[in-house]
Amino acid sequence: MSQQPVVIIGAGISGLSIAYELQKQQVPYLLLEASDHTGGVLQSFHQDGFELDAGANTLAASPELLAFIRELGLEQDILEAGAASKKRFLVRNNQLHGVSPHPVKILGSAYLSRAAKWRLFTERFRKAAAPQGEETVTDFVSRRFNKEIADYVFDPVLSGIYAGNPDLMSIGEVLPALPRWEKEYGSVTKGLMKDRGAMGGRKIISFKGGNQRLTNRLQELLTTPVRFNCTVDTISVSAGGYTIQATENGAATTLQAANIIFTAPAYRTAQQINTLDTHTAALLQQVHYPRMGVLHLGFEAAAMQQPLEGFGFLVPNAEKKHFLGAICNSAIFPAKAPQGKMLLTVFVGGARQEHYFDEIGAAALQTQAIAEIKSLLQLSAGPVLQRFSEWKQAIPQLNVGHAKLRSAVTAFEKKYPGLYISGNYLQGVAIPALLQHAATLAASLRKN
Repeated sequence: MSQQPVVIIGAGISGLSIAYELQKQQVPYLLLEASDHTGGVLQSFHQDGFELDAGANTLAASPELLAFIRELGLEQDILEAGAASKKRFLVRNNQLHGVSPHPVKILGSAYLSRAAKWRLFTERFRKAAAPQGEETVTDFVSRRFNKEIADYVFDPVLSGIYAGNPDLMSIGEVLPALPRWEKEYGSVTKGLMKDRGAMGGRKIISFKGGNQRLTNRLQELLTTPVRFNCTVDTISVSAGGYTIQATENGAATTLQAANIIFTAPAYRTAQQINTLDTHTAALLQQVHYPRMGVLHLGFEAAAMQQPLEGFGFLVPNAEKKHFLGAICNSAIFPAKAPQGKMLLTVFVGGARQEHYFDEIGAAALQTQAIAEIKSLLQLSAGPVLQRFSEWKQAIPQLNVGHAKLRSAVTAFEKKYPGLYISGNYLQGVAIPALLQHAATLAASLRKN
């Protein structure tokens, strides 16, 4: 049985990009995937002239990402977001409020109460208090500002990124700049004014044909075929490396590898390394992936009195609606919908609202979300297109205590040279961060 230099477990965006970067470094690899397709949750569909993405709908076009896209030969497939993408909305009292993340502009908005605006304005004058241990987002923001700002600004924003619960999420993991600014400048707003680039402002892009075009292209460029329907069961130490016991198309198979890179979700990696390290496996198993649904809705544009010109809208949990927010795809990428139609991508479930799936069921949840969106947008007719994609385990939650997992992974990799644990629960959910990690890891393996 020949030994593979590098075996990659999982052919999502992380695994595909690592394989591609290893190929560039002329390092042989083998890529294993438990399902029958690559890309993980990055899936695109076409229906009735609409172009739908069930995973990431947009990408922030950093210079590094654009260079990578050019390298893949996908530059001609880029769709640049229109000017409407700069407009963002938050929902309060069943009304859309155009808001900006800049604190000065928020002061002029009717979205927050006078008390909240005062707390925002005076934050720079309050002394920084040493936190007692690791803080949640809610604890940190309530301490620096107040509970209203935590509930009506930070809660919907983090729902939009992680579908998360700020009462549980670690401020140091999901918004590390905030505690850093408090420490360096004594104030979050002072730090924000000094580091204006932290507010983003990068161009928003998508791909013609859907964002699955990115992972499809990576797969096309791989010279070593992906081995599909291959589930890794256990890993054990063997002479000169590691032995992988797997099930491929229903049959048991054994592989030898000098290096193994785990890029599957944390709960799957936990099962694969449990025989090596029960402690790290237990911490991986604790990473919560909430249940989510992606509801695509197409409407006649005439059903809305005034066109919705904006990136989308987010809903604070305090509003008690049955969805987290929506992206107005046809406003930012007109090519995503037929002429005369409007396309929304609505997100339901997540860490705060996954209980709805059990309480009322997926079908009733869709019906309720549609009714609330019709009321919010004052739509005169129902959808002409409806498609629902459900993810039993969606986005990893970086909750308080996640630093223990990072430490355990570092110790695990030190104890077992040649084993590497990777994925969006460690490198971040943004695709550019995963691509950068892939290049760095491949370069280090080339030197070994």
